[in-house]
Amino acid sequence: MKGPVLVTGGAGSLGKRVTQRLRGEGYRVRVFDLPVANFTGLENDPDIEIVRGNLAEEQSIKQAVEGAGAVIHLAALLPPASERDRARTFAINTTATAKLAQALSETNPAAPLIFSSSVSTYGDTTSENKPLTVDHPQVALDIYADSKIIAEKGLLEHFPNAVILRISGISVPVVQTPPEVWPFTAEQRLEFVHRDDVVTALCEGVVTDGAKGKAFNIAGGLGWRMTGRSYVKDYYDLLGVPIEEARFQEKPGWFDWYDTGSSQRLLRYQNTSYQAYLEQLRALVKEMMG
Repeated sequence: MKGPVLVTGGAGSLGKRVTQRLRGEGYRVRVFDLPVANFTGLENDPDIEIVRGNLAEEQSIKQAVEGAGAVIHLAALLPPASERDRARTFAINTTATAKLAQALSETNPAAPLIFSSSVSTYGDTTSENKPLTVDHPQVALDIYADSKIIAEKGLLEHFPNAVILRISGISVPVVQTPPEVWPFTAEQRLEFVHRDDVVTALCEGVVTDGAKGKAFNIAGGLGWRMTGRSYVKDYYDLLGVPIEEARFQEKPGWFDWYDTGSSQRLLRYQNTSYQAYLEQLRALVKEMMG
């Protein structure tokens, strides 16, 4: 591949891990993020180029994509910030994505663009009795999902090298205070995915020609399928907290089970089992307890 891999939103927690994975595989990386972002840990590698800019500015986009061999597009306005201003959210998540793809196609028409989308674009699917496929209708429940749906549509219609990854809820092996209200019902179907497996899927999208021009569900697989109550109970058990203290949404969120057969065959990313994730959490709790 000629040129570095551009990672937009590369100074975020997921972006940094993507950058580290790419560097470990021998790629040069160009990290693009806002000037106020925290670039700590990225600044001392001669094969990591840092570009500070704003996706809302066309000049920043042109500077970011110039000479890039591929793009992993993570930058986006996320909830709850995305829900405060529809125009701003669409400017960043939709319009800037189209401009990024256009600039890339003008400078390197063969370069793939891996777009980080979301399974939230399917909306409330609790009436379904089978895992969701990528051809399931997309019905946004919020501004964020709506912006991703429109961005996806534009990429799939106009940019044949786009790879759309609809990523499920990401389980991060970090011990955190439980939310006041979990964003799903107790009986809702859940299929999260480990953070490291998401990183793998994103990086594999760069080199997988068979993924171009397609959309994929990215989720944990069979072993990650459970209900909201069972997911929370496992977490509370690790913390020594009774499940009776958990509060769940009364209305369903966008979570469900997903058909990941095609994404796993091509991207080979489902490498971390749910039990391995729990073991990671257990080790962290033990370390915290001394």
